[in-house]
Amino acid sequence: MSESKKVSLEQLIKKKLEKDGKKNATKEIFVESLNGNITVTNPSDSQRIEFADKTKSGSYVDMMDAYSKLIYDCCPLLHSGDLQKEIEVDYPYDTVKAIFDTDEIAEIGVKVFNFFDNEEENDADEKLKN
Repeated sequence: MSESKKVSLEQLIKKKLEKDGKKNATKEIFVESLNGNITVTNPSDSQRIEFADKTKSGSYVDMMDAYSKLIYDCCPLLHSGDLQKEIEVDYPYDTVKAIFDTDEIAEIGVKVFNFFDNEEENDADEKLKN
């Protein structure tokens, strides 16, 4: 068993600053059907927990709803009232379903959920199965 050393005040401060920096991070996700990138923000801890809670049933319908909400919440471009009016959606989260098909929703959703995971593109299908 290795010996643990005491954590310093500087380490705690550094950890907090790193966490704060991640909160405001953005990422470009390529969407093939749009032939371009959408900008998404890093999901908050509460958004990740809500997603996990909504998908614990294992239902594909629940998973698609959870991915749609996560994508909408993390993609500011989708919040446009003009967009929602133009594509005739009454409920903001339906914006995602109106624009993307189910395969895209799952693919984008995995990438958003695994925001800092560099391997998500290689194993997105495997994570969807689990």
